[in-house]
Amino acid sequence: MTINRIERKQAWQEAAEELQRLIVNGHWEKGERLPGEVELAKQLGVSRSTLREALRSLSCMGLVQIRHGEGNFVWYPEPEDYLNPLMPRLVCERDDVLAIMEARTMVEVQTARLAAERAAPEMLLELESLLRTMEELGEDRWQFAHFDHRFHKQIAVAAQNKVIAKIYEAIEVFLLSQQLRIVDYPDAIERGIHDHGQILYAIKAGDPELAAEAMRAHMERTYEAIVENLGNEEAEH
Repeated sequence: MTINRIERKQAWQEAAEELQRLIVNGHWEKGERLPGEVELAKQLGVSRSTLREALRSLSCMGLVQIRHGEGNFVWYPEPEDYLNPLMPRLVCERDDVLAIMEARTMVEVQTARLAAERAAPEMLLELESLLRTMEELGEDRWQFAHFDHRFHKQIAVAAQNKVIAKIYEAIEVFLLSQQLRIVDYPDAIERGIHDHGQILYAIKAGDPELAAEAMRAHMERTYEAIVENLGNEEAEH
């Protein structure tokens, strides 16, 4: 068996990854028209041909709709379409979903503890802003899931641990897909606002143990909601 040489990443791939990051983080809303190619290429520091190749790549992924004569528009596929061919099984099967929540608990509890110890003032302001937006969204579950995800990611940023931040970046698309499913459960929004408020209070107070406990309680309630709703889904089939 021969070993293939690893090719250096091309500019269009880097541009595609940056655009994907912005889209997943909600920089542009679903259905929003992207800036014109000349302006967007300038912002990214690439040529128009490089940008077009990146947009074609994102179009194949379902993150961008290229409408000839109209422009390029942000679009989000269904949750399972975010994932590579091995991932949908993890979103659907009971044991795997619960195992993922157990793993998340291990990471996120410690992340909240570190955030309470290390969060800078501007990081706390961002957390407050995200929670305020979640409170104002009402029943817009799709948007709520995205801001819920961004809240947890901001806690990872506030922990100021490069390894944790890279872990979140590596599994970001999968976590968002899971959020998009969980947010449809009954009382998910009310529970999320309450739990995130408790977590934020503890982090702002600079109390590591209280923050860890608030996050642990949030993870446990989410776990219980998944168990209940998966049970209901199985009963219906």
